Amino acid sequence: MQVEDERSKKPLEKIRDSKIVAKLRGIKNIQIIVAILIIAVALIIYSNVIGKTDTKNLSSTHSVMTEEETRLSSVLSQIDGAGDVSAMITKNDDETVGVIVICEGAKDISVRLRVLDATATALGIDKSIVSVYSKST
Repeated sequence: MQVEDERSKKPLEKIRDSKIVAKLRGIKNIQIIVAILIIAVALIIYSNVIGKTDTKNLSSTHSVMTEEETRLSSVLSQIDGAGDVSAMITKNDDETVGVIVICEGAKDISVRLRVLDATATALGIDKSIVSVYSKST
């Protein structure tokens, strides 16, 4: 009986002679499988990088209020009890499809209704596409 001394082998030789490497060599088309795996990992990394870039672009684009939103916020903040007001107007093909108004005084239902009426009147839109919320404190 002959005993092989594993200690004298170099690490690379140990890897080459391992059972896992032997099984991998037995798999047909291993190069194709490895290539597909590498491509999949690269696509996952690429999609994460692109997704983060798109998110940064969206947040920087939407953090600026349009002139119309600024004017609306200014007018609405003059309503008695409204306090500080922010407005966002969503348009599709130059048609207003939704408006969100956030104001400090919206906890009071009468202020909320006055803000809702004023928003609909100022923009010439139906009240059903306007939402008024209270600002968090």
